Amino acid sequence: QSFSSVIKRFLFFGPGAEELPTDELTADGAAVPKEAPTFSQTALKLVFCVVGLLSSFLSWGLLQERIMTTEYATGRFQSSNFMVFCSRSFGLMVAIAVVNFTEQPRLKAPFYQYSFTSLSNVMSSWCQLEALKYLSFPTQVLGKSSKMIPVMIMGKVISKKKYPYYEYGVAVVILFGVAMFILSENSEKAGSSEQETTAAGLFLLIGYLTFDSFTSQWQGHLFRQYEMSSYQMMVGVNTFSASLTLLSLIQTGELFSSISFLMNNPLCAEHIAAFAVCGATGSMFIFYTIKNFGPLVFTMIMVTRQLVAIVLSCIFYGHHIEASGIVGAVIVFSAIGYRIYRKENDRKQQEKSRKEIGSTKN
Repeated sequence: QSFSSVIKRFLFFGPGAEELPTDELTADGAAVPKEAPTFSQTALKLVFCVVGLLSSFLSWGLLQERIMTTEYATGRFQSSNFMVFCSRSFGLMVAIAVVNFTEQPRLKAPFYQYSFTSLSNVMSSWCQLEALKYLSFPTQVLGKSSKMIPVMIMGKVISKKKYPYYEYGVAVVILFGVAMFILSENSEKAGSSEQETTAAGLFLLIGYLTFDSFTSQWQGHLFRQYEMSSYQMMVGVNTFSASLTLLSLIQTGELFSSISFLMNNPLCAEHIAAFAVCGATGSMFIFYTIKNFGPLVFTMIMVTRQLVAIVLSCIFYGHHIEASGIVGAVIVFSAIGYRIYRKENDRKQQEKSRKEIGSTKN
């Protein structure tokens, strides 16, 4: 085969059938069944994902604010786009190293399919930033708190996934609880907001929710269809994300001005390096969470992360929470607890059904 035909197949069609890994078989030719994880194993893995996502994005946000507000020797650093490029590039290098030096599943996905999630991620970020100019603070809160519902709708569109009715109920309850909590913690900002909600703002908000829900659902679709590792996903997505960001930096002239700024301000370079590490770590936890628990659980964690961060600050620093905020927090955690109970009950019912079918066959 020529080099060009190999590249075309890799980019557009994936490897041939002869290169795909086969299932592990027993002596009689039957597929070896995979043992389902216990509830405690699943719970520990979920706690690991929650802690990893919260700590990564909390550190990432703090460093972002520090970089953009610090007066360095020659002024303030202006290019948030360059920071994103550094984060994506570092994540790409880490993922390439892991994929090359550890045992990974055979790559089966056509490479171009990773571009869809990169483009949707760029569009969701743009819509989110632009929407802030045309939305009141309460509308922003309600929009961001409702992300679970578009994710479920997009799951039906992309993967033909069916969610039980209680999932929609949990999503609505979490939306109500998170909005109540955040608005109580920012009552002055909500009451004194001069920005009014406009039709353009609502259109951009819908665009943000659509692109954002597509991003996580398309990643989940790729994980299910091609059985790749989270690091392989990270290589594909970050390749396109870093390339798109680099083109944008070159077009606007920010690339060389940012490099010049870092050469004159070594402290800023250190801060951006730490920011890139946090961003890459966050990306690893994103893909790991979506692969193991799906887009809906990942969205639930991200929707409630601000609530968790404020609750932790109250525990460690003694900050005060309004009564309505406490009610909102109780509503959210009760909804999450109910979802866990229903999921575990469904799992036990499925196991019971499988055992009954097995005993009937015997």
